[in-house]
Amino acid sequence: MFPVWSRFLCITLALSLAFTPVIQAQQAVPGGAPVPPQIAEAHTVFVSNGGGSNYFDMFTGGPDRAYNTFYGDLQRAGHYQLVSAPAQADLIFEVKSIAPTVGVGDDVGPNPQVVLSIVDPKTQAVLWTTRANVRAIGTKGRRDRQFDQSVDVLVDKLGQITGQPLSPAQAKAVRDNSRWPTAAKVFLVVGIAAAVALTTYGIYRVTHPPTLPQPTLPGFPAVR
Repeated sequence: MFPVWSRFLCITLALSLAFTPVIQAQQAVPGGAPVPPQIAEAHTVFVSNGGGSNYFDMFTGGPDRAYNTFYGDLQRAGHYQLVSAPAQADLIFEVKSIAPTVGVGDDVGPNPQVVLSIVDPKTQAVLWTTRANVRAIGTKGRRDRQFDQSVDVLVDKLGQITGQPLSPAQAKAVRDNSRWPTAAKVFLVVGIAAAVALTTYGIYRVTHPPTLPQPTLPGFPAVR
């Protein structure tokens, strides 16, 4: 029992450490360091499909869903003119889906995200990168909606970079995407508490072994 719970404690702690840098990066708003001016000044954009891993087969449209959804969101927003060739664009928006694994040993799990890289078409330099967490819980229809909400957050974060004000609902969506769901927090806390309790109990049993009754033989008194 103890090796299983030891691995569980390791993976929960590793997941919390792995997610922390992502969450902190997502909460940061461009401030001290300057945003490259061509990002705010751009009018024409070429959207590039960076693809995705097989993890995203669980969504309708597979690994290409991020590209299709992001492209549609930009069309509806109308902030940029979308062009059909990089040579015609002020900027390249490369969107991709990634699901790196985090964990310890054999106990690993995916950390799915949609990532936007803003590229200068003239120099191919990456000017900016931002990302949004993807949650995949429930039926396929629900997972698709959660995925689309993550892409919406990615578009909102692009708006933040370019200085566009967000509505209260958009700002809340960005904040919520940067946090663990309540259920995940409860699971993590309960899991760590259970692991600590079992470890403490194991240490107690090792340091306080039970006193076994001494066997008695016929004709001899019990040893006291």
